[in-house]
Amino acid sequence: MTNPTHGALSRRSLLGGLAAAAAGAAGATALSACSPGATPGDSGNGGAPSGGGGGGGSNPPTYVPYEGVKPDKPGTAEGVTPVFYNLPNPTVPREGFPLTGVKPWKALMQAIDPQVPAAQNKAFEQFATSIGTSFNVIYGTYVNYLEKFQVTMASDDVPDMCMIVSVAQLPGLLNKYFTDLTDVLGGDNVKKYPGLANIPTPAWKSAEVNGRLWGIPQPRPPAGSALTARGDILAKRGVSDPNPKLSNGDDFMELLKQLTNKDKNEFAMGADPNGWLLPMMLTMFGAPNIWKVEGGKFINQLETEEYKEALNQAGKIIQAGYLHPNSFSDPASNSAWYTGGITALYYQSFIGWGGNARSYPEWNVGNVELPKWDGGGMAPIRKSVAAYGSYVAIKKSDADRVDQLLRVCDYIASPFGTKQYMEVSYGVEGYNYSINDQGNPVSKAGTDNPGIVPMSYAGGNSGAILFGQGVKESVDAQYDYLSRALPAGIDNPTIGLYSETYTSKGATLAKEQLDVQRSIMLGEKPMSAFDDFVKTWKSRVGDKSSEEYAEAAAQQ
Repeated sequence: MTNPTHGALSRRSLLGGLAAAAAGAAGATALSACSPGATPGDSGNGGAPSGGGGGGGSNPPTYVPYEGVKPDKPGTAEGVTPVFYNLPNPTVPREGFPLTGVKPWKALMQAIDPQVPAAQNKAFEQFATSIGTSFNVIYGTYVNYLEKFQVTMASDDVPDMCMIVSVAQLPGLLNKYFTDLTDVLGGDNVKKYPGLANIPTPAWKSAEVNGRLWGIPQPRPPAGSALTARGDILAKRGVSDPNPKLSNGDDFMELLKQLTNKDKNEFAMGADPNGWLLPMMLTMFGAPNIWKVEGGKFINQLETEEYKEALNQAGKIIQAGYLHPNSFSDPASNSAWYTGGITALYYQSFIGWGGNARSYPEWNVGNVELPKWDGGGMAPIRKSVAAYGSYVAIKKSDADRVDQLLRVCDYIASPFGTKQYMEVSYGVEGYNYSINDQGNPVSKAGTDNPGIVPMSYAGGNSGAILFGQGVKESVDAQYDYLSRALPAGIDNPTIGLYSETYTSKGATLAKEQLDVQRSIMLGEKPMSAFDDFVKTWKSRVGDKSSEEYAEAAAQQ
């Protein structure tokens, strides 16, 4: 989840998988959206917290693409994002800013990077001027946000805007404290807010359950994760192509072997295998995207032979020594391993590919397309939600107050190429960034919090475009990848559905699942230990969750 304003491998980008693996099988936190994984850290709906409310027909907000800046390559209905090679000069100012009539407000948001207090933050000062009022943001880190969210909800002192994460009894919580936006933004009603109307229709699904809309999503392509490669390191280890072409699993194993030299402290990859390596194997073996539906029944990936095959192969990779030996014990160090050139490959959220390419051109960042294990072409990707995994809900208020807060979100959702987009994504010109000779922004080192990163979760547009910043080849490669991967990708059928059992009881078995998988991958336990775990999981969580998802789907 690379911050597009830094473009670098921030802690947000590199530690997402660790946060996911620790989150719990029920999706106890939606912060797993940073993760590439589809293992215990994933919630039943792919990392996006399902919302509350009763049923009802879905009426998603109408998609009205912004026409003020023409892309170099258009987006598509499948979720391929538009391409912009350069920033328009000048940027386009949106009408209606600064806002008027907005009263001061408070928000609860996740922020992994340290935050400069608003009173000392020039980007936040600019933000306050543009929205026409003061504000206060309460932050929680990726480690403590879930706890902070639960404490805040229990206090009954609910902020005006709040990033939602999956907790037990979430439907009731949403109904009690937050605004059902279905009729407010549904259909053409969203046109009142042009920035929000520019959010592609699939993104809204991440904030919906059973036809009801509970928040504002931060749009992204539903591309899941990509295995990015440091082309400079590959070249040093004898692989000349930064985009190695692999035909099957044997080719993949050979690549890992070639990139590993334990005597020189060189390894193909690092990071927690439960959250990073195993999802790659699940993709190549064709496992379900967490859940699948057969004959109307919801079946979890844990119940499939493909999952066992993937787990077995992950163990072979670890025991061969192709992963950094501290991948289990010290996964947080994967940042230092990758940036230091100890590891050559990095499995991350798709948008991190572009961020790395922009910030580190000397890396010659490439992409390793995962093949079907037995051959036959590119393995279908496990599609993610078309947004960041947590949406931002608005406190239940009168219609005027809801409109005020939606206008703030509309500013945050300002489309690429607008003056307001630059304020949201890059901060203050001359302080947070400068414009280079090609007319593109360059972030300045030593200035904290470029843009309004924590607030950008409420509709921020930077993840919904491919911006080359003058580097045409990289965004063309990403666009081509999306064009091929998304139409063939596998959806998670539980997106937008809610299971109380999966959310509340699933978390209790998460640590046991991680421990069993770890022991199997290290060769300490046989695969029969996993079979025993799955029997327990089905009796305590899986069977009831399957029934609840089927019931929820029938109400759609």
